[in-house]
Amino acid sequence: MEPIYLFTIAGALSMAGALSARQVMQDALSGAEQSQVAKRYLLAGNLAVIGLVVAMIYGWQSFVWWIPAAFLIVTFPALYYVFLNRLLTAKGGALIYTAGAWVALVPYITAWFD
Repeated sequence: MEPIYLFTIAGALSMAGALSARQVMQDALSGAEQSQVAKRYLLAGNLAVIGLVVAMIYGWQSFVWWIPAAFLIVTFPALYYVFLNRLLTAKGGALIYTAGAWVALVPYITAWFD
């Protein structure tokens, strides 16, 4: 698969996982509910941000500098708010998008260790 496609998929899913986890945390504002919800979705959000950083490192190594910068600022949030936000609820999206992002990052990680 082309590197730009993998970069787009991994970055968009990572951004979606992080933004969905943030939405879940904002929705659970009461103290007792937030402590119960926090563990799973906070972990998913943190893993999504780490996945986004890995995707951005790959992007800066593989493409001209402005391509990953433009994707981070415009394309990834636009894909989330236009398409991915409507596919799944915030709770399901935080977990599924994070898992999908890490699956999309497998080719990057294996290529770095070869």
